[in-house]
Amino acid sequence: MIKFGTRSINQFMQQQKDLFGHYKQPKIKEDSYVTGLKLANSLKGSELVPFIPINGRQVNFYYCGPTVYSNSHLGHARTYLGIDVIRRTLRDYFNYDLLSVMNITDIDDKIINGAKQAKQDFLEFTKVWEKDFFTAMEALNIELPDVITRVSDYVPEIVTFIEKIIANGYAYDSNGSVYFDVQKYVSDGHTYPKMRPEMNVELLQEGEGESQVNKQQEKRSANDFALWKASKPEEPKWPSPWGEGRPGWHIECSVMASAILGNPIDLHAGGIDLIFPHHDNSLAQAEACFNCDQWINYFIHLGHLNIADRKMSKSLKNFLTIDEVLKRYTARQIRLNFAIHQYDAVMNYSEEQVEQAISKDKAYQEFFQNTKIYLRESSVIGPQKWTQNDFQINYLLRNTKEIIHAALLKNFDFPTVIDAIDKLINQVNVQIANKTVRPPLLQSVVQYVNFILGLMGLNYQNQNNTSTDIQQIMAEVCSIRDQVKLAARKGDFDAISTIVSQKQFQYEKNLSNGIVDCINHFQQQVLVASQGKNKQELFTLCDKLRDEQLFELGIKIEDKDKQQASIWKQYDPKELKLEREQQLKLIQQKELIKKKEEEKKKQEELEKLEKAKIHPKDMFLSQIDKYSEFDEKGIPIKDKDGNELSKKQKKVVQDLWEKQNKIHNQYLESLKKQQQ
Repeated sequence: MIKFGTRSINQFMQQQKDLFGHYKQPKIKEDSYVTGLKLANSLKGSELVPFIPINGRQVNFYYCGPTVYSNSHLGHARTYLGIDVIRRTLRDYFNYDLLSVMNITDIDDKIINGAKQAKQDFLEFTKVWEKDFFTAMEALNIELPDVITRVSDYVPEIVTFIEKIIANGYAYDSNGSVYFDVQKYVSDGHTYPKMRPEMNVELLQEGEGESQVNKQQEKRSANDFALWKASKPEEPKWPSPWGEGRPGWHIECSVMASAILGNPIDLHAGGIDLIFPHHDNSLAQAEACFNCDQWINYFIHLGHLNIADRKMSKSLKNFLTIDEVLKRYTARQIRLNFAIHQYDAVMNYSEEQVEQAISKDKAYQEFFQNTKIYLRESSVIGPQKWTQNDFQINYLLRNTKEIIHAALLKNFDFPTVIDAIDKLINQVNVQIANKTVRPPLLQSVVQYVNFILGLMGLNYQNQNNTSTDIQQIMAEVCSIRDQVKLAARKGDFDAISTIVSQKQFQYEKNLSNGIVDCINHFQQQVLVASQGKNKQELFTLCDKLRDEQLFELGIKIEDKDKQQASIWKQYDPKELKLEREQQLKLIQQKELIKKKEEEKKKQEELEKLEKAKIHPKDMFLSQIDKYSEFDEKGIPIKDKDGNELSKKQKKVVQDLWEKQNKIHNQYLESLKKQQQ
């Protein structure tokens, strides 16, 4: 049996179980809404436990918002994209009646210091960075919570909350500040800390902030933490029974969550870095105020984000803001990059992984574009009797639904969800290419894939408003362009003049005027080129219409072989341009790698040549730090101390000499050939 010191593995597991023995799993009641969902509950040591809301389908959900004092960065994206996906899944897939609350911390030591440096009022300072945060969230398509709370709006409620904790005997005032009495709390039978079993005084004091440095003498114990901080003269302050001051960090969430959602609360979320002391202290404060054993029923935490295997930090120069990343990648690509990682696991952000997300995003775009074309060109008036291919697609669709349902029940396992969607799309793509799937069935597949990707905030179908007008004109544009190319190959310039003179396109309601301008201008230029019988110019104009003019409008034309008509696809113009930039960057990176490999190979060849120039008799003579005597061929026979080389050592130097003799002779032969 494996031993842990003097403990058996069974004893160790029992101790771990006892550490979280305080947790009380909500019971299923008559009106309970049970879906089978299980969450990795930090109150249970991240064990998967059944999710049972307090009141039927209603779910009260609180999650920690940002402390607004600097740019929104990828760490924020990791947390709030994960929470956004969880919210969408709870609401749209599991059909819970969700009420979500997020706070804004606008009172904090870092904010006060930042405002001082900026020479601004602290609230003016926070509004700048709060705007930056919400702008970044909107750009990433992260939905707003139902309720937003700011600490500065809840100071009176915080004071009242602290008074209740004092009245219950779990806090004391000292020199104008108020501290939570951990020893009294624990001695009365409460558990602290609940989610991190071991106490960490260093982390506890780090969570207190700079303002509490050198204030240990005010506490009864080093483990006690501030609920209310006496303000310094230059700091923001509010009145309280203990003197002017401001709230401690941990009390803020306890108060704001309770003010909106009450006690108890179904679900609480935040980054794993907040688990201790912030979340453990928030739990203790609320349970001390309400004199209850369990304020939160489910606590979930989003995993750490590393940048290229290292913690993101300004000092390491790997700090990435959301704004910086959005200049290089689309919101969908960023969302996909996070979605392919389990929300509560450690995630490593790297350029290589982003490339995978870009590739996956491209595959999804092409799936929806190709199915759109297939459905556009298909008709339910034709044969609809299912073939074996249709039965296979239907089986795959149903099987995919079962796999995804099981994955979502298991703590929102989106990596498995994405893998299942990829397999479904790959199979359907084959049937589309072979034109062997019935349109109604394909429509069902498209709707399901769109719904599941929508849980991840990925929107492909509604990104472009492809109106009937645009469908009609683009069909004509492709037809005219195809006819011009075909006639140009034959040298039939009269036919080209007829083709482009038949119709002048007009602006119509809901029609893109840019497309009308493009095709009219194209026809005019083609007419001139055909009259001049300039075949090459005609092909150039066709390429320019495809690669520049329509591309700028978000229209991509794909040419098929000479026997097939070209097809068109509509994208967001900004995303299409960014895609081209990403492809160009990838090409440049490959060329750079190729160049470096060629330079390395060239250097190796030069080094090989220089080595070949050395006569075998001379190769060891310079190694006087190893050898002291050599034979007539220059082969060492004694080491540096004058001792004769062993049989094994002699064999090694003999082999090296023979190898050098061989390459030197080859070098001499090459010189002779060059001279001849």
